[in-house]
Amino acid sequence: KFEVVNSFIQNDDSIQCCIAGIRDVDQAATLLNNGTSKIILSEEDVESMAELPKERLAVQILLAEPETMIAATRSCEKRVSSIVVMCPTAVTDADLSSVTALAKEFPTAASVTVTLKTVDLVLLPKIDKLRLQSQIDAAQVLDASILTSAFCSLLTTDRTDGLWTTVVVDESGPTLGVVYSSQESVVESVKLKRGVYQSRTRGLWYKGDTSASTQDLHAVRVDCDRDALCYIVTQHGTGFCHRPSMYTCFDTVGGVHQLTKTLQQRLANAPEGSYTKRLFDDHDMLKSKLIEEAIELSEAKTKEEVAAEAADVLYFAMVACVKAGVDFTDVEKVLDRRHKKIKRRPGNTKPDFIKHHVPAAESAAVATAPTLSPPTGATTPTTTTLRRIAAADVPALHRDPVDARARDIAETILTDIRTRGEAALVEHAVRLGDLGAGEAYVMDRAELKRHFDALPAAEQGTLERTAARIRAFAEAQRKSLSDTCVLAIAGGEAGQEVAPVEVAGCYAPGGRYPLPSSVLMGAVTARVAGVKTVWVASPHPQAVVCAAAYVAGADGLLKAGGAQAIGAFAYGAGVVPVCDAIVGPGNKFVTAAKSLVAGSVAIDMLAGPSECLVVADDTADARIVAADLLAQAEHDTAARAILVSTSAGLLERVDAEVAAQLAELPTAETAREAIAHNSFAVLVDTPDAAADISNRLAPEHLEVHTVDAEALSRKMTHYGALFVGQNAAEVLGDYGAGPNHTLPTGGTARSFGGLSVHTFLRQRTWLRVDDLAAARVIVADAVDMALSEGLHAHSRAAALRLAPQ
Repeated sequence: KFEVVNSFIQNDDSIQCCIAGIRDVDQAATLLNNGTSKIILSEEDVESMAELPKERLAVQILLAEPETMIAATRSCEKRVSSIVVMCPTAVTDADLSSVTALAKEFPTAASVTVTLKTVDLVLLPKIDKLRLQSQIDAAQVLDASILTSAFCSLLTTDRTDGLWTTVVVDESGPTLGVVYSSQESVVESVKLKRGVYQSRTRGLWYKGDTSASTQDLHAVRVDCDRDALCYIVTQHGTGFCHRPSMYTCFDTVGGVHQLTKTLQQRLANAPEGSYTKRLFDDHDMLKSKLIEEAIELSEAKTKEEVAAEAADVLYFAMVACVKAGVDFTDVEKVLDRRHKKIKRRPGNTKPDFIKHHVPAAESAAVATAPTLSPPTGATTPTTTTLRRIAAADVPALHRDPVDARARDIAETILTDIRTRGEAALVEHAVRLGDLGAGEAYVMDRAELKRHFDALPAAEQGTLERTAARIRAFAEAQRKSLSDTCVLAIAGGEAGQEVAPVEVAGCYAPGGRYPLPSSVLMGAVTARVAGVKTVWVASPHPQAVVCAAAYVAGADGLLKAGGAQAIGAFAYGAGVVPVCDAIVGPGNKFVTAAKSLVAGSVAIDMLAGPSECLVVADDTADARIVAADLLAQAEHDTAARAILVSTSAGLLERVDAEVAAQLAELPTAETAREAIAHNSFAVLVDTPDAAADISNRLAPEHLEVHTVDAEALSRKMTHYGALFVGQNAAEVLGDYGAGPNHTLPTGGTARSFGGLSVHTFLRQRTWLRVDDLAAARVIVADAVDMALSEGLHAHSRAAALRLAPQ
């Protein structure tokens, strides 16, 4: 019998079971661990169950005089939390008075339950009004209608039609809608185990009979006042609402429920080669992402970072669940069952498990986080060589630059700053560690100059020379675009004027290292474009960053980062003006915030992790190629360094150089992870094949180290910035040879260019008509075109310009 009961409990999570007749403590513990709500014990068995938690035990006593029942309960009250009174076939009002006296004697008892031998629909409400619970002998419940009628006898309503307001909730969480129930509909629902409700005009409503959006019924619950019901269901089909575009009547589905549905759809329909399809199909890829995101979560510090990284872990966990046919409700059931366990695991770490299941670089990260270097003695191939990929298998660089959770966090911050301005900016900047309490949030030009004056002369010279080169290149760009163009048209002229925006905000990251170069790239270029007011934003700005802002001609510096800085630029905050253009690279919160304000203001691009592709042949210097790849890899653990070569020998030599240089590189921890997880090498047969891969990837930075690099470069059509020959190092572009280093990433170079003076310029067109008679054909065509589009007011406005013939 124990095995039968235990199996029943394990296979049905929806039933809250109380079990009597168990006398073995191990069996009782097993039942409680598997989900039993309470074990009901006889008086003589209570002591033997002393090791079990009191709140999960009840004592069963026979109905008797109050003094007798009180004495029986007193002997074991320290071991149990609830009292169950076994009643004879017929229960009188006097019997209920005795049980009530017992309940008053033990007011701290979790419950006092009356166990009935028969179903008495008159007696049950009496018991309920006495604040006692009822328990019916299962042998008396011959069909669902008896139990349901007993349940309904406890309900009340103040409605004239006698119906109960009923909230319908999907098992996975969303509230679907509000309906009405009657005793007849509840009986029918329980009997059929589906959603059946009471229409106020059409009788019983079998949900889904006409729409095919049926419901599986899991539970019916009642509220604390016993006048409203809650149906827990699984919704099928297009949803609950009668409007086909709405899944629920409240149209608020989101979170894990929506993620699960989206992933289920993608499991069935994701196109071949897509990122999601690869996650579903590639076990090792999904495993690596789960490990990677779990490590990032363990290293997150702020509330926003923890939320974002936890969301990433949850996303990849749900990919694994959906792939295995597991719904989030299945996960919740496991959590609920674990919550009921009385014996839990000690919670120790599993170093042997980690060593066995996680590759060396990853297990080192787990064991020694946040350090991501490999342990002593680890073999180098997993951390210091470029993974080989066949040309046909080279993945596209297309990566969505906007992280969904970062977007949600950024939107909250932006909304707050748009509403409350300066107060919200300062509050978020302090909360996120940009500022100390009471610290000024901006620096004016005089303060920026003080930082410049305090620098050594050599550093001042470096900033000024770099700014001059960036300025010269930007001026050449500006000259490539004519300020005006005029076209003679019949009866007049049409033309274009090029004009700068008035206010620009230039962001510079404040992460691992100060980036004065990004300050110069943004602010100098804006000034050359003719922008009147230029501001810089950078969190925790070091002296060299402040000095760079001064050299670039910035009017002020905002000492904040992330979405809060973008919000201040977009909406204005205190002395920070509303900007017409916002530029500059940043973390995922900066990118998310820029995506949200784009359209209201001009932005340069939505930049993701940095990348560099080197195309090289056997004549290339492996030392230089490796150095250039590592220069890219040290940017960020998500950076990508790629080598495409016609020479297998060069690939081997570059691997050796990468390993040797990493051993001495101060930033090896970051670069090693980028090399291990995001970078790769491709061996191709011909230079043309290398050019094809480059065009497919459309990289941010493209270096060509080959014989006649100039000729091969002309075959490469998609890139952010091109560096021809091994002397033209990408780092020279980074540090101000002239061209801007803020460039499109993730394959978006197929569609966008980098930051330039054009980013800050607007093309404004104009039209002038002097002779309506000469322009008659233009006007007549406008009349006819407007009529063809059904816009009669347009047509009439044009017709008023028709000169009489």
